[in-house]
Amino acid sequence: MSRGQRPARHSTSRGDVAGLRRRRLVRTGVGVVLAAAVVGGVAYAGTQLLSGSGGRVSGTGPSEPAPLLPGAPTVTAPPKEPAASAPGTGYDVSYPQCGRSLPSKAAFGIVGINGGAPLTSNKCFGTQYDWARTLPGRAVYINTSWTGRGDPVEYGRRLVTDAIERERAAGVRGVSMWWLDVELANTWNGTQQENATVLAAMAAQLQGAGVRVGIYSSPAMWAEIAGDWAPGLPVWNATGPGTRALARASCSESFAGSTSGMVQWVQKSGTRLLDHNEICPAWKNRAGDLLDVS
Repeated sequence: MSRGQRPARHSTSRGDVAGLRRRRLVRTGVGVVLAAAVVGGVAYAGTQLLSGSGGRVSGTGPSEPAPLLPGAPTVTAPPKEPAASAPGTGYDVSYPQCGRSLPSKAAFGIVGINGGAPLTSNKCFGTQYDWARTLPGRAVYINTSWTGRGDPVEYGRRLVTDAIERERAAGVRGVSMWWLDVELANTWNGTQQENATVLAAMAAQLQGAGVRVGIYSSPAMWAEIAGDWAPGLPVWNATGPGTRALARASCSESFAGSTSGMVQWVQKSGTRLLDHNEICPAWKNRAGDLLDVS
């Protein structure tokens, strides 16, 4: 999500989330259109018809589908790491910071492998990760999406295989904390059940490679993209432009089956906008669950 600036965050009530789970995300060239489905399988305004069972039980009215498609890979909640801390402000960087100086004093650094979308490269990943190595804590993140074509499980696995190849091509090895960047800026051309299955495939593939996995999103974006899926992985809450005080207030928020372990806010550092991050008070001794710590 490292853009230097991001849209203002918005809250989602329980009623909003229930409505979102009955919608299909359609990605257009300029944004996301939520195509509302009418009970009985009819949709209007040029949206795709939702036919078949669609998670409904015949003769009993609408019912909510399971969070994942049948046969989706199993994601396991990670065991707690030994107690560790990383007090202070950390930063996440990616392709927008290419060629720019990075903060010399930071509690931790998180670096994007992709160039803002899956199957692309942050051309500065190697040098930026060298910066992160010098800090007390570090991690990487990768972009996620779903094109709506093919098998969601195979697609998710493909994104992870590609990201690992890009990590190694940059000369980086041994990163054991990977975050899945789940945001509306990327393509989501499927149902929430399909989207969540892609994410499950990615998380399971990474866990199979021996690394720890977290979810990098916000409560509203997660609800819109992945619905009610609650894998119980650590979560990194992107709060948008603001201040440390406003971001820390979001430490009380939960999504994806976990309380916020870390919060992010966008703020000027000198003359430039940077993504600032801080570990939430409830996780202050659990930095090892969120980062690789020295």
